[in-house]
Amino acid sequence: MAQDSDGSGKRISDGEFRHYVFSAAEIRAETEEFLMGAGYAFKPTRHIGLVEPNFRAKRTSGGSSFEVVGLFRENLDQALEAFIRLAAIRAASRDTDCVLVLPPVNEYQLVEWLRDNDARNYFGIHDSRLMLWFANPENHSTICFIGSPADADLRKHFYMMGVMSFDNRAALLFRNRLLAEEEEED
Repeated sequence: MAQDSDGSGKRISDGEFRHYVFSAAEIRAETEEFLMGAGYAFKPTRHIGLVEPNFRAKRTSGGSSFEVVGLFRENLDQALEAFIRLAAIRAASRDTDCVLVLPPVNEYQLVEWLRDNDARNYFGIHDSRLMLWFANPENHSTICFIGSPADADLRKHFYMMGVMSFDNRAALLFRNRLLAEEEEED
């Protein structure tokens, strides 16, 4: 690991693609702080269908109840397995927000991963109504990159909500997907 040129000690991995390096425990602590700041209380985890999430948090407001469950992973290489597990949770509990929380990753690698195989990864996440968050313990920020929570109040707590969302940039991908589907129908 290398330190930032200003000596701040940011944990950035050197190599072909630089990225932040945080443990799952650090990502967990940042996510807990974020959700508690948004009024959520952590509940004991339990299996939902076949999968036990890493965390479960709930908030009640004005007669409405919101629940977020999720998994923590340390890098993008572990994301597909986590999203498969989250899709199983979503199938068993339709009203629960399901999220994968990662540390910030290299943008080039992320976009390539999302666009791979005609954007199968992106559309799998989007169509399953799953979310991808990036938690950065170094600067205490959480970004909702794909998807959106059902709780409108929670949306206000994300760093740059809407600006950083890949869903806002995915219009071209959607257009290409729809054109391909139309061609299949002909």
